[in-house]
Amino acid sequence: MTDIILALLSGLVGGIVIALLPQASNRLRNTLVLLFSVAGAVFSWRVAGTVFSGGTIRLSGEIAGLAWSLQPDPLGTVFGLIVATLWLFATVYSFGYMADEPRQRTYYAFLLIAFSVALGVAFSGSLLSLYLFYELLTFATYPLVIHERNDEAIRAGVKYIAYSLCGAGAILIAIVVTHGWAGSLDFAGGPLLARGGLRPGLGWLLGLYVAGFGVKAAIMPLHRWLPEAMIAPTPISALLHAVAVVYSGVYGILRVVYSVFGHELMAQMNFSRALPWVAGFTILAGVIIATQQDVLKRRLAYHTISQLSYILLGAFTLHPWGLAGAIFHMISYSTLKITLFFGAGIVAKQTTKIRVSDMGGVGWQLPWTMASFGVASLGMIGMLPLNTFWSKYYLMRGSVAGGKWPFALVLIISGFINALCFLPTVVAAFTGDRDQLSREKGGNVTLMVAPTVLLAGIAVLLGLWPGLVWPGVEAVVNSFFIR
Repeated sequence: MTDIILALLSGLVGGIVIALLPQASNRLRNTLVLLFSVAGAVFSWRVAGTVFSGGTIRLSGEIAGLAWSLQPDPLGTVFGLIVATLWLFATVYSFGYMADEPRQRTYYAFLLIAFSVALGVAFSGSLLSLYLFYELLTFATYPLVIHERNDEAIRAGVKYIAYSLCGAGAILIAIVVTHGWAGSLDFAGGPLLARGGLRPGLGWLLGLYVAGFGVKAAIMPLHRWLPEAMIAPTPISALLHAVAVVYSGVYGILRVVYSVFGHELMAQMNFSRALPWVAGFTILAGVIIATQQDVLKRRLAYHTISQLSYILLGAFTLHPWGLAGAIFHMISYSTLKITLFFGAGIVAKQTTKIRVSDMGGVGWQLPWTMASFGVASLGMIGMLPLNTFWSKYYLMRGSVAGGKWPFALVLIISGFINALCFLPTVVAAFTGDRDQLSREKGGNVTLMVAPTVLLAGIAVLLGLWPGLVWPGVEAVVNSFFIR
């Protein structure tokens, strides 16, 4: 119990300390931020060690007569490890990216607070806890989205809040109905609605949950806030797209499918049969739109919309192999997408170039950055030796085994479009005129390049040795399909 408390408090306490620290030097502030981030990661890994060794960690109480709990299971633990580990990389990257930027105290204070809230989402043991942390995440990340404080940032922030609150309203209605039918909101006893069997209104209830969590999961047409949020600093864009906000939406839908309804009840519902088609449409539409974007961060934003639905498609197959692919993709995609965003940020900082059409020759000036970007690009296609090869394999296997073979074709087609989306940029970066590049603009390039290269290396490592993460994937699948 101590480990989970310390994991959640690390970021919160750190954020408060940074906010109250008067006129600290950059070195002192960065040191404190790093210490609190490392502490959160260490205690999260200790929580994971307990859970994956068969232990149970539970912290519970009541709010207005409603029970809440923190009780990480394998699914929550995997999400928590993604958050804790990649947040550490983003923190180090931020030291380089934000070196010359204003409002750093506000930035790092909310960066740490959002870290704790994201872990709260992951470690929630009930729908009530999940909802509370899910809502808090919106408000904790809002100051980061509007960090630039210009008109464009404010408009993006308003859209982000509006979409998020509408989604939260749908979730709240669904939770009230769920509590009335199930009498409990705790995940520990198995799927909440499984005992009641089919009943009128279940389809509408599922629709409310999918719409509510689908806002942050960027299911089309609920995705429009996401490209606008790219006005945020690049480290925040990376966290929004690969770790925190969008993954909280995906995680919420996974919880609904397997912890609220259960795969057996879902298989009996007519509405659930439409969900893979929604995911398949989003996969193709998102990546097609991405290829048409010239601003690199917007291209990455629309590509995120596509890739998130890979995870949802795996969940909607309602098959163990499909869920295995979904969890593997959660891990694999996060490492690659954060690498792509980091690379885009370095290019923007060092060459002032933000458009794909201007990337010619950039690789000559930033070889390590663009090499890492190229590695991540191959991963987005799903090629060996990158880790997403395995997630796409299990997603296709689950689609076929679950009787949904057309979606295996969707994944193959999307791979070809991903190649069109990224490979020309990488080729142009190393074939363009090296004499037409702008001089260095700002930031500490070493602190940005190091985590970028390391993440690309981790993606290759997991592609060559997928067994490093397979026990966690298997634990999640067994927790829902073997009881």
